[in-house]
Amino acid sequence: MEDIIVIGHKNPDTDSICAAYCYAHLKNRVDPLNRYTAYRCGNVNRQTRFVFEEVNLQPPEILKDVYPKVSDIMTRNVITAHPDDPLLSIVTHIQKDRVRIIPIVSGDSYYEGVVSFAELAEFYFSATSVDKPLYYFRPENFISTIPGDCIKKGLSKEFEGHIVIGAMESAQSLNVLKSVVPEKTVLIVGNRKTIIEFAMQHNFAAIIVTGTQDFNYDISNFKGWVYLSKLDTFNTLRLLTLSIPCRHIMKQSETILPHNTVQQVREKLLKSEYRGLPVCENGTLKGIITRSDIIKPYAKKLILVDHNELSQAVEGAETAHIIEIIDHHRLGAIKTTTPIFVYAKPVGSTCTLVYELYKYNAIHPEPHIALLLCSGILSDTAMLLSPTSTHMDKKALEELSSIAGIQYQEYGKKLLLSTESLKIMDPMYAVSNDCKVYQEYGISVAISQVEVITLDDVEIVKESLLKALSQFAQNKNVHWALLLVTDITSQNSVLFSTAFEGEQKLNYVSIGPHMYNLPGILSRKKQLLPEILRVLEELSHK
Repeated sequence: MEDIIVIGHKNPDTDSICAAYCYAHLKNRVDPLNRYTAYRCGNVNRQTRFVFEEVNLQPPEILKDVYPKVSDIMTRNVITAHPDDPLLSIVTHIQKDRVRIIPIVSGDSYYEGVVSFAELAEFYFSATSVDKPLYYFRPENFISTIPGDCIKKGLSKEFEGHIVIGAMESAQSLNVLKSVVPEKTVLIVGNRKTIIEFAMQHNFAAIIVTGTQDFNYDISNFKGWVYLSKLDTFNTLRLLTLSIPCRHIMKQSETILPHNTVQQVREKLLKSEYRGLPVCENGTLKGIITRSDIIKPYAKKLILVDHNELSQAVEGAETAHIIEIIDHHRLGAIKTTTPIFVYAKPVGSTCTLVYELYKYNAIHPEPHIALLLCSGILSDTAMLLSPTSTHMDKKALEELSSIAGIQYQEYGKKLLLSTESLKIMDPMYAVSNDCKVYQEYGISVAISQVEVITLDDVEIVKESLLKALSQFAQNKNVHWALLLVTDITSQNSVLFSTAFEGEQKLNYVSIGPHMYNLPGILSRKKQLLPEILRVLEELSHK
């Protein structure tokens, strides 16, 4: 089952968010083999929040970008070991499971470190040096590492010590044993009475007897461990060194966060001494990412609603696999590597198209879905007063309001009253919340729109709006920025503009510096945009 994102444009309005939510709901019903989730890539305005409160739902979660993340490609079912596990378990995993690095975890997957080929090689190369190596023993590991039987558990649960093999002639072996520190010595010996009794009398930390299961000694006063190995001395020694706890050789590697982008960790991973790095969050192991992971082709799957241009899409959309577009705007220049489903019509609301797709799939929307679709249509068509409204929007609204059990005229009034007034609205929010950027004739133009229920506040806030608009143009790095303030009750608008040479060519009446009266103008895309494109075309012929 794949996760597929359904998302509207940046600075989303009610139509964009409602369309994404309802279309994801439809897709989950018609395609149970995949999981569709609606998201938004901007803040929820007051009107949209009112809509979702009406149906007792939370708006879709915000999604800042769709760049491939570590969490998308990492291995989740990671082979791990506990710090107390013997090295034998690491070696076994490396050989059997073909892994090169094993994270060490304790408790509830708390990350402690890693063991890889590098740590194993360093450990065993140091063990072959002339100096007698010092090991960290955990005798409980003898049982899981060396075939045999533990017949006496000693007092020391863990200790550092040396390995001594009682293989020489008895007198020579005893001379060697007299020079060691008993509580730090593990003796490996065959069933040699003199040497075993000496080790017991001096309470060696552990005695491992090889090649016999016949052990007739009084061990009642002995404080160390006694282990009977079924193997010969050489293989007992070999496996004894593999009983060392992982923590004795593990190292602290750099860790990666699940939300890091693949691009962010690529160079870090390639420069690491390890072929893979643990993925951790709040100290807990979540997975592992390897060099082979980062070269795998991966792209998140997207369905775009209420837009079809990358400039308006969620950050990282250019890296994603766009599989569908549901929209009612002009077509942009998105290119896809494979054929996709596109459903586009010149209607007033994307929610109208989503409802048509419900009917096409013979799915009857539930009342709460119908109310969300009604809300999107009412909002984007200004209660069917916008010149973008069509008979299809009206028909859809009538059918959906019947399903939702509302009178759409009365509900529409409540919807409009939930719109924020300019006087309490943050100026930067007003100029940036619902913005579309257009690139034409080498000029970039940002056109924002905010809907209000009165234009009486315009004189009060005009200076702050013009200042915010200028700052917004700098932040967006556009040549020209415009703000259309639309009174959805009187069906009139006021246009604010930054200083730009094409401003003087607008066929609108100026009502102040960088301000214009636009009576009867409600639609950015159908009424304002054609005029802006005319000005840009005229400038291009200079």
